[in-house]
Amino acid sequence: MRRENARQECPDLQEGQSLLIAYHFHKKCFSIRSRSSRKVIGYTDRIVLSNARFLVSQSGRARVLRERMKNIHAYVQGEFMHELQHAEFPIAYVKEAYYNPYRVSTFVDKGRTEPIHFAPIAICEQGKVYYGVGNWQ
Repeated sequence: MRRENARQECPDLQEGQSLLIAYHFHKKCFSIRSRSSRKVIGYTDRIVLSNARFLVSQSGRARVLRERMKNIHAYVQGEFMHELQHAEFPIAYVKEAYYNPYRVSTFVDKGRTEPIHFAPIAICEQGKVYYGVGNWQ
């Protein structure tokens, strides 16, 4: 995967820190939230998380469907690991995840539309989310 210069408007993140990542439509980047406080602690164009979970609040999705207005209700949750931030991942190891509240109820594999709930890693970059499959090391 190609890595471009990323905007790093985020504080120093701690090894193993549990984070929630969501795409920020107005800033065109990802917001980083502390899982414990749920407060936004920064923004970035690229972040890689280990032990990823793909979360969608069904009540948040229902509100989007009812009001036809976007709100933040879908996240990638995982642990921050310094060593993963500059790692290159072979194309064969990653697949693109997809979520659109008007079309699917959870994150899905973009190619097969099968639900995704967990992955060993998640790569959030260029406005998209990718997830690891198999053994990349």
